[in-house]
Amino acid sequence: MDEQQLQPAPPSATAPTAAWLSKLEAPGPGAPRGFSAAARLLHPATDADLDPVGWADVAAVTGHSLNPDSTFDDIAGTVHTRRTTRNDWPGGPPDLGELGDTGWDALLSHLARYSGSSTRCLIAVDDSLTWVTGGPGVQFSGDPHHVEPPQDPAFSSWLLNSTPRLRVSSRSYLLLTAPLDALRTVGRTWRYQDQRWFERHSPSLLWPLDRSWLVLTDLDQDYTYIAGPRVLLDAVLADPRLEAQPQDTTPPF
Repeated sequence: MDEQQLQPAPPSATAPTAAWLSKLEAPGPGAPRGFSAAARLLHPATDADLDPVGWADVAAVTGHSLNPDSTFDDIAGTVHTRRTTRNDWPGGPPDLGELGDTGWDALLSHLARYSGSSTRCLIAVDDSLTWVTGGPGVQFSGDPHHVEPPQDPAFSSWLLNSTPRLRVSSRSYLLLTAPLDALRTVGRTWRYQDQRWFERHSPSLLWPLDRSWLVLTDLDQDYTYIAGPRVLLDAVLADPRLEAQPQDTTPPF
């Protein structure tokens, strides 16, 4: 992660940012209000071979309808009982809070085309996420007798201690600032014995300083919202790399 580009946001930005984001909140689950257009980007599920698969393909297999407000449980035919969970989909569910590398690369390409890759953005990351805070020792499948020591947090102690916290709807976020192209470096480094590898992660909220668009990924949801000008949303909705559904939104302020 390039911490020369990723910097703490000014503490003075937290109060006006919290007020702005609260104003955009939908009354229930829904796209942010106050933009010309919005879409829901569905996080890919996995098939029985662990390959990514879209929700429309899942619905085609299960025979359930995919609508603009469908949950994955709806299209997978998931039924929860006291003792078991069964569904009509033989693969796995989408990741919660993570659009995935392919989706983020596609989305970032549209954001960069609209705003410029060097445009300065504000980035909010939920500070309760394990990849942010560091985690307990990890036991890897295939090697049950080896447990790594606790994993390091994603950010340096300097960045964690210097970054102001943004509070919105009972959630606490680290509020950072960086050029848009630095979003490709957000994540954590895992270690296992003498191996190291980098794992990218999605920010919780992302928007440019001019507030012309907003990307929102709730850690408990399997979809990401993007809201902004019509020309940007039209490009996102037309991209075959993204499974995007248009959403209702109110006119601009």
